[in-house]
Amino acid sequence: MKNKEAFEFINVLMALQVNKETKLEHAKNQTLKNAAKFIEHYNDKIEDLNIEYCSTDDKGNILRDAKGNFVFNKENFRKLSLEIKRFLDEWWIVPFEIVSTSDGEGLEPKVLDYLKEKGLIRSLKKTV
Repeated sequence: MKNKEAFEFINVLMALQVNKETKLEHAKNQTLKNAAKFIEHYNDKIEDLNIEYCSTDDKGNILRDAKGNFVFNKENFRKLSLEIKRFLDEWWIVPFEIVSTSDGEGLEPKVLDYLKEKGLIRSLKKTV
């Protein structure tokens, strides 16, 4: 999985509304817990890139706007965007375990298919 896919997967899990005290809730929460180091490293990398390419004053101090956001000139913003794209296209920086469950009850088909593809939901083998 690439960093972009892992980040998107984590965002889907964070937004996923599931019934309390179910196997699906446990799998979601445990996977997010396992992904904590990925999230930390991801945020650190984005922060480092912002600092690398942001504008500075003549003393080298970082410039920020009124809201506290980094300020970029056009050239550096393009470089930053390219570096972020490269980073997102790399294989995930800190792999994490995805806890799997067969409980996909109540999920929309599109979400269910996505979670199956990522390994959070597994199909039960039917016995004859």
